[in-house]
Amino acid sequence: MSEQSEEESQQLEQKEVNNQMEQQENKNEEQLQQIPYVHMLNNKYNVRENVHAGSWYSSKSNELKIQINCWLEQAKAEVTTVAQLKALIVPHAGYAYSGPTAAFSYKYLKKYPPSEKLKVFILGPCHYVYITQCCLTRQEIYETPLGNIKVDLETVKQLHEQGLFEQSDKDAEEEEHSIEMQLPFLAHILGTDNFTIIPIMVGSIDAKSEEYYGRLLSEYFDMDDTLFIISTDFCHWGTKFAYTYYNSADGEIFESIEKLDQKAMEHIELHDLDKFNDYLREYENNICGKHCIAILLHCIAMSQNTHMMETKFIRYAQSCLVRDKKDSSVSYAAAITFLED
Repeated sequence: MSEQSEEESQQLEQKEVNNQMEQQENKNEEQLQQIPYVHMLNNKYNVRENVHAGSWYSSKSNELKIQINCWLEQAKAEVTTVAQLKALIVPHAGYAYSGPTAAFSYKYLKKYPPSEKLKVFILGPCHYVYITQCCLTRQEIYETPLGNIKVDLETVKQLHEQGLFEQSDKDAEEEEHSIEMQLPFLAHILGTDNFTIIPIMVGSIDAKSEEYYGRLLSEYFDMDDTLFIISTDFCHWGTKFAYTYYNSADGEIFESIEKLDQKAMEHIELHDLDKFNDYLREYENNICGKHCIAILLHCIAMSQNTHMMETKFIRYAQSCLVRDKKDSSVSYAAAITFLED
């Protein structure tokens, strides 16, 4: 056999080996896709890392505890008719910007914990990938500087079996911050052994899907041991966000933004989804968690306790008081949904 033919033979053999390895990798991946909710402690899909720690918030546990405690102490809990806390609406920007506002919602969780053992549903929008459904995690653990938080695998499995949910891609799930930003507050206030989470990434869903997901989740919403976290910021104003609505009759730009956001908050407080949707069509306010809010409003409407349910916005802030069209800002709002005493 010539040197050339021997070399060609070796190349063909190596190519065949590579093909077999690739086929096996694809087969392994297909098998993993088919069983996403089994115990997976020894594989790469188990832990969702806290990738935003050290940039969006402190990665040092003591420093983080001090910051959260400080914000909670400064926050007021002036609503005194809370019989049972059912949901929080909370911002999700970097803590330097939105932490003080978020603390106003979490103050009520500290004061009125619904149960000693909680199942916390966290609904957050997708900022970095485009999806048209809601996604459930394939992870068992969510990492935080204050300890690891367990995913409620049983509830996730129940939801997945309904056939309405996609499975989150691990990289996209870690890149997304809207759910992660809620975890240090929850871990600090409740303690990591006292609750599990059901993280749900909410995509760009249509009105019919909002209703489907709301109907499905309303069963859990009415349970005594559940809490819903709606992770959302409000108006993103400025050319960088491609949104510059301004009504000069309202005063300075930042005053116009506040009045714009207030309209949305009024509809949410009234649990009026139709008017909230009309508002979004009219003003096109780029509230990133609008679909999460819509799902919450469906849950409230379908609740057995809907006539006893109240939602109140308790804090509002902006990252910058915009006076010039070259500037930009993001709005933060905190709210609670509760059964009245």
